[in-house]
Amino acid sequence: MARQRRAPALKALRPHEAKEVLDALLKAHPDLIPEAERLAAGILDDTTWESVREDVTYALLSLPLEALNDRAGYHPGRGYTHECDAAGEIVEETLTPFLDDVARRLKLGMTASAHRVAAGVLAGLHACGDGHDRDGLLGYAGDMDTYAHPVFTLLDKHRQPLPDGLLDTACPGWSSR
Repeated sequence: MARQRRAPALKALRPHEAKEVLDALLKAHPDLIPEAERLAAGILDDTTWESVREDVTYALLSLPLEALNDRAGYHPGRGYTHECDAAGEIVEETLTPFLDDVARRLKLGMTASAHRVAAGVLAGLHACGDGHDRDGLLGYAGDMDTYAHPVFTLLDKHRQPLPDGLLDTACPGWSSR
């Protein structure tokens, strides 16, 4: 009788399970920690602003107009929320993971990588500000350049302003000031 081959378990792991395996492996073999650190830094440093722009643009243009139904209008205990305010909240929430990623990279001292992510966020906003989907949720959210302010604020907080050359490349016509 032929023995049935099992699929590799490592490839089937979910992210939290893979983390458990990595933690156990590094605990059992501490000599691998420098190599793991090098690989992790390489992955974080491999981000391009263009790929982040695509992710941000997709995330924003994918926001369904129906999402306003849960936010806009009268809500007991909260009061009335205008459609534009609700759309703004949704856009800000959509951008939060990207801003968290910039902050994470800055805290790690990976300034160039953080700048690329920040430039990608700004480029995504810039791309969505060109009249795309103005009949959808973004049409209620207002000018996309207003959502750029938290990016610049975060970079300023860490005293790592975005280089003008990168901003000019990612968002022609926008200014960090």
